[in-house]
Amino acid sequence: MSSTIQFYQYNKDKVSLKENFNLEDLKLDSFKNDVRWLNFHGFQDAEMVEQSFDHFGIHKLTRDDILKLEERPKIEEYETYIYITLKSIYANAKNQIVAEQLSFILTGNTLISYQEKHEDLFDYIRERISSNQGIVRKKGADYLLYLLIEATLSGYETLLEQIDNDLLSINEQLRKNAKEELFLAIEDLKEMLRDMKSAFHPFRDQITKLVNSNHQFIKPETVPFFNDIRDSILYNIDEFESTKSDLESLTNLYFARLSQRSNDIMQFLTIVAAIFIPLTFVVGVYGMNFDNMPELHTQYGYFYVWGVMILMAIFLILYFKWKKWF
Repeated sequence: MSSTIQFYQYNKDKVSLKENFNLEDLKLDSFKNDVRWLNFHGFQDAEMVEQSFDHFGIHKLTRDDILKLEERPKIEEYETYIYITLKSIYANAKNQIVAEQLSFILTGNTLISYQEKHEDLFDYIRERISSNQGIVRKKGADYLLYLLIEATLSGYETLLEQIDNDLLSINEQLRKNAKEELFLAIEDLKEMLRDMKSAFHPFRDQITKLVNSNHQFIKPETVPFFNDIRDSILYNIDEFESTKSDLESLTNLYFARLSQRSNDIMQFLTIVAAIFIPLTFVVGVYGMNFDNMPELHTQYGYFYVWGVMILMAIFLILYFKWKKWF
C-alpha cells in the first residue's frame, strides 16, 4: 500500500476514494448523508496527523494515547466522539508476525483510524466498500467500526489456528524423536501465545463496555454485531487456554520422551554389562597364569573356555529376552 492516508466517502449508491489530500478539502457540510472513513498508515506525516486532531476536535489526552503507541486496549467516551485503541497481531504475506496499535475515533458518521504500519487486515473491507459487497454501504460508521474490529480479531484467530497446526506437527515429530529443536519450537510458540494473550484479553472488557455504553454514535441496530464480537472473544479466550494446556502437554511429552530415550540407553548398556561381567570373570580367572592350573595344559582348553563363554552369553541373552528386558 503506497499511500499513507486514504479517505473513503460512500453511501448506498456511490463511493469515492481520495489519497494523500489536504484536510482543508474536507468540508463537513458536504458529507451530511455519507459515511466517511479517514485512515492514516503510520505517523510519518506528523503535520497531517496533527491537523486531523485539530479538524475533528480530538482531546489532548486522546492525542497523547494515539501517538504513544504503547497503550493497553481501552475505550473512552467523550461528548463528541468515542475513542477506541486495540492491539492488532497477525501474519503478513511473508509469514512474519506483525504487531501494531490501532486507534479509532468514531464521531457522528465519520470514522478515523490511525495505524502504526502500512500493512493491515482491512483490504477485504476496502474491497467490499469499493465494489458494494454486503451491507457495508447501507450501514453507518458504527457498522464500519464493527467490521474493522472484527478484522482485527480475525488476525488473532488465524494465528491461533496456525499455532494449533504447528502443535499437531510437533506432536507427530516428538513421538518419533525428541530433538532439541522441537523443544525450542515449543518454547517459541509459548512466547507467541503469551504475547497474543496479553494483547487479546483486554478485548473482552472493552467490547463489553462498548456494547453497554448506550452512546449516541452506536446505533441500536448495530449493537447485535458487537455482541457477536464479544461472543467470539469469549470463545477465543477458551481456545487460548486450551492451546496453552496443549503446549504444556507437549513440553511434558518432550521430557518424557527424553527420559524414555535415556532409560533405553541405560537399559542397553546395563544388558551389555550384564553379559560381559561373567565373561570378564572367566577371562580374569584364566588370565592369572598360575602353574598349578590344570586347564592351562589341556590340549583344547582354549576352545573349551571360548565355548563356555559363548554358551553363557547366549543363555543370558535368552534369559533377558524371556524376562522382556529388551
